[in-house]
Amino acid sequence: MTALKSFRAGRRTAATAAAALGIGALLTATASSTWAAPVTTATDAARTVVADTTGTPAPTSTSTSTSTSTPSVVVNGSTVTITRELAQVQAMCARVPDVQKRIAAALARIQGGSDVHGSVAWLQARAADQRAAGHADAAKRLDDRATLRSDRVAELTKRADRLTVVERNICAPVAAQTGTGTSS
Repeated sequence: MTALKSFRAGRRTAATAAAALGIGALLTATASSTWAAPVTTATDAARTVVADTTGTPAPTSTSTSTSTSTPSVVVNGSTVTITRELAQVQAMCARVPDVQKRIAAALARIQGGSDVHGSVAWLQARAADQRAAGHADAAKRLDDRATLRSDRVAELTKRADRLTVVERNICAPVAAQTGTGTSS
């Protein structure tokens, strides 16, 4: 049973890493807080989305050649333009609401009361019980876990804020301009 749990945990870790890489690529495209790119009415296979980190609308490029899934990056002085396939951006945007829900659930769990399994308050209550029972080492481990868990709040809040920026500045304009998908 332990091997099966370990295998499942490894699969979840790999899936989480893959999701983080996809969202990381999308977040990389949003180095500034403003972005808008017009999308042409060319065929979906040839459309690309351009993110201009200076805040000015970037031109949309259409190409009839087969493009790769690798983003193209153009650096011109203090301007960085990252071009991705429209389908890739739409796929990443489709995952943003799910990631936001997972972050919200993690924050709710961490910040929950002593009755919420896994919250900082729950860990601290368990540590107090262990200390009262004379198990100082177990209490210290639980206190350390509570500290680590409470330190994740700032990181998760920052990620939630960045995803909100992605949703507002990339996903909503792409959905509005292409008429596909919905912005949450």
